[in-house]
Amino acid sequence: MKTFTTLIVYSLMLMAVTNCKNDDDTPTNPIDQLPPLTQTGENTFGCLVNGKAKIPNNTSNMSAIYQGGGIQISGEIITNEVIESILIIVLDPFEVNQNYSLTNLPNQKANFLISSNQNRCLYDFDNTFEGSINFSKIDKTNYIISGSFEFSTKKDGCPDIKITNGRFDMKYIP
Repeated sequence: MKTFTTLIVYSLMLMAVTNCKNDDDTPTNPIDQLPPLTQTGENTFGCLVNGKAKIPNNTSNMSAIYQGGGIQISGEIITNEVIESILIIVLDPFEVNQNYSLTNLPNQKANFLISSNQNRCLYDFDNTFEGSINFSKIDKTNYIISGSFEFSTKKDGCPDIKITNGRFDMKYIP
């Protein structure tokens, strides 16, 4: 009986150890933390900012608006009293599968804002020195816009910013 009890205790301990789940299910690769590349109006937005995954906390922190002859796409990431905001504007005409330079002022442009209690850095449109956006879907019937973006910006007194692997799949406001 003692052997049987010992066997059960060891079996239970083995099951407990093998069923332990790490509380941190966050993928270690920052790209894996981003939303998937979709084209169905999932209302997603994300990118890497200096190699760290940035995703808005909820859909109220992102928008896509087509108005006045252009599209405005934005995402705001709020974490631990820090606000990071991305704004991209592309004026008509624009179409799918074309790379548009985000330094082609005033037609295509991007800016970045990082703000905390200690510091505020607004990287204006003319601070962006490289970057592009590519629309993978523009559905004018169902008001869906999807695509990818990247850009780099710098400003005196602020850290250099490199945004990569940017993606969005949103329903836009016409």
